[in-house]
Amino acid sequence: MPDTISITVPAKTTTCFVVATEREPGDARLAMRHRLAEPFAAAVSERLGTSRLAVTSYPADGSPWDLAAATAAEEADTESEARVRKAVHHIGVTALLPVSDQPFGAQVARAVARALAGAVAGVVVDLHTAQILPQTPGEKPHFALADDWLGVSLPPEEGHCSNGDDSINGCSCVEFTTRGLRRFGLPELQMSGVACPHDLAALNIMRTTAQRLMPIAQLPGQQILSPFLPLASDDLAAFWGVKESLWTDGPLPVRLTSLGPRLLGVGPPPTFQGTLNEWLWDELPPVMYELLGCITDPVPS
Repeated sequence: MPDTISITVPAKTTTCFVVATEREPGDARLAMRHRLAEPFAAAVSERLGTSRLAVTSYPADGSPWDLAAATAAEEADTESEARVRKAVHHIGVTALLPVSDQPFGAQVARAVARALAGAVAGVVVDLHTAQILPQTPGEKPHFALADDWLGVSLPPEEGHCSNGDDSINGCSCVEFTTRGLRRFGLPELQMSGVACPHDLAALNIMRTTAQRLMPIAQLPGQQILSPFLPLASDDLAAFWGVKESLWTDGPLPVRLTSLGPRLLGVGPPPTFQGTLNEWLWDELPPVMYELLGCITDPVPS
């Protein structure tokens, strides 16, 4: 195993959202501006029409964006999926951003997409995660990866195996691969061979690892990583945008492996002698098996 892992954070990254609508866009940009709140309104005035914030519109049958694989972030939201399929217009919001402008620049682009969707009764598709975003009144001013920036989630219940074996190593059905980290210049993460009973614990490991790597997104150029990454309680808390401590024990070490130019594997450290699923069962803080979500801390006014 190499002593280090080398990744390259590009100087600029592109983020793109597409509004799918059945209405004629008309002067949607003007209507969009009235729906924007600070701090995004001022930023849009400075950026709109530049490479840092471009808005373009196409008939759906001539669109450069293929939304056929877009799925709702919330499983029960089949209505939004149907609206994407029936859309007759696509409005794209694209931003080419220096890493120093992340994640705020991506928030500005998504705020514009949400405002456009409100103006034309459309739905927003995040091209990086291939997810249809939940409909909300506007973009939150604070940033948290948990706010639909990371496209990794539990598999559907019907995706679980039916062999009835709930033992620690009963199966290896689940594979997690993140989507969305590349917009911040980071490689995506993958964990495979997870047994169905451990899927939530593995998901929380992926979330925590993604958050741990986020500071590197501010450093363009070649970055040298240790293959051993200590995950702390603060990392999982920051993923959810909360300040409370989520476990009291020390850091949880994980091992990173290079699986490709833009993909890192996540697994147990080499000091653990058992299987991946034994590690997930034996070594993780209990919160990893319990935490489905957190209420974001309010931002002081």
